[in-house]
Amino acid sequence: MPTSRPARPGSLLRHRGGRRLSVLVALAGLGCWALPAPAGLAAGQGPRSFASEPNATWGTSPSDDPTQTDHDRAGKVLAIAEAGDRVFLAGEFTGVMPPGASTNKARQDPTPIVPRRYLAALDVNTGALLDWDAHPDGPVLSLAVSPDGRRLYLGGTFKSVGGAPTARLAAVDIDTAVADPAFTPPAPNAYVRALALSGSTLFIGGAFTVLGTETRDQLAAVDATTGALRADWVPPPNNGGHFTGHTGDPTNDAGQGHVADLKVTQDGHLVVAGSFLKFGGRSGLVVLDAKTAKPTAWQPVLDTPRPVYGLDIWPADGRTIFVAAGGSGGTVEAFRPGGDTKPLWVHKVDGDGTDVASTDSRVYLVGHYDYVLGKNTICGSTSCTGGQQGDVPNHHISAFDAVSGAHDLSFTAQFNTPEGPEVAHVGAGHLYVGGNFTKVNDLAHPGFVQFPAAAS
Repeated sequence: MPTSRPARPGSLLRHRGGRRLSVLVALAGLGCWALPAPAGLAAGQGPRSFASEPNATWGTSPSDDPTQTDHDRAGKVLAIAEAGDRVFLAGEFTGVMPPGASTNKARQDPTPIVPRRYLAALDVNTGALLDWDAHPDGPVLSLAVSPDGRRLYLGGTFKSVGGAPTARLAAVDIDTAVADPAFTPPAPNAYVRALALSGSTLFIGGAFTVLGTETRDQLAAVDATTGALRADWVPPPNNGGHFTGHTGDPTNDAGQGHVADLKVTQDGHLVVAGSFLKFGGRSGLVVLDAKTAKPTAWQPVLDTPRPVYGLDIWPADGRTIFVAAGGSGGTVEAFRPGGDTKPLWVHKVDGDGTDVASTDSRVYLVGHYDYVLGKNTICGSTSCTGGQQGDVPNHHISAFDAVSGAHDLSFTAQFNTPEGPEVAHVGAGHLYVGGNFTKVNDLAHPGFVQFPAAAS
């Protein structure tokens, strides 16, 4: 079974849990329970689903990772945010290329490559590159947009951005790309991988253990305007241990794991995902009160202990949680706070789920997998192998009904490269996906792709 390279510091690479096969098989069986439809489901609040054919848009240049020089990989996109008529993509790339440009050809002739290190802005409507550059000096791993659309928050491994020295956490003006001088947070001592805004508070998560001089293990809260650390918001202790390796083995050691994603529910819960084993007494997923930082009485219980890499909150009710998880294979799971702690529904795949994004009717799972697994597939201690009877080939992306969990076979997009996508984001009118893929549906779309709304 092939495995991915070890993660570099700050790259947070998630590993595949299965191998690629090419057997065409029938529809997978459903797992677990259906999600009750919410009362008063709002209509007309953005697209309900997306087309399988993407729009033409700029993408990223060939990967600069020295271990990938003999492989066709795009510079990796790890975070996406939309603000008005702009979409921002961030990650480990150092350049971007116009629609249709091939990474293989660009390695031989770099003429199409426009330098944009770690952060770029595109026009939402045309997919064109914008004349906007904040010049970060290191990878940008997370993004968030202020409610007024004027400020872009950045987390990563950089030491300067927007013309100012600011390590690993910063804010830049969305119009000018200049660092906001009013936002001066204490510097985290390791990378910031996740950002989430709630009112006047910016929650940050990653691998850090200290902000400035204050201890904060992998999770903290700062003032969204000034960046000042909220001294009254102290998360529960992370008592060590982490999921490790390409199968997410629980490892009880001094390593604390990391926070991979953060989301805030409409009723004030902060959902924390990561590779930790004992964060507030929970593994992979913990829910905290966003005001007090204390664990809530209701806590979700994954189908089996797993690292969780991606989260989304259902826009139809503002509180149902969707998770993308890894381990031996991967899963997409749904939870409703206050109800049963077990998943409302689960689908298993043969590699890590890296992120999840939802509309009021669909849930989109991206990751390092090739099959949505059926009931006949057995996941052992070392892997889940797709291609058995009942498995459905979906190379790195699949769609599910948000209420019932039914696999939507009408969404047929396919990504290449062994890892494929890392991040998914639903904007006002599009589904965005980023990663190290070079093709979508066998056409050149390196690193970043934009799916339009499906015809109603």
